[in-house]
Amino acid sequence: MSAWMNVEAALPDDGEAVIIHTLGGEVWTGSIDGGVWRNVAGERIHEEEPVLHWRPFPDAPKEKK
Repeated sequence: MSAWMNVEAALPDDGEAVIIHTLGGEVWTGSIDGGVWRNVAGERIHEEEPVLHWRPFPDAPKEKK
């Protein structure tokens, strides 16, 4: 699984769903859209509790054959 990325070091691609961690310690699914962080419902994440870190989703489990 990928490590947490600091938003000051790198950002995900626009529209890519990622796991985000905010200043308030909350962990959500979200994305960035033209420099604006949004939660999974598409609502803007307020500047009072900014996103500090993000990470890609882990790979889905592989089915044994």
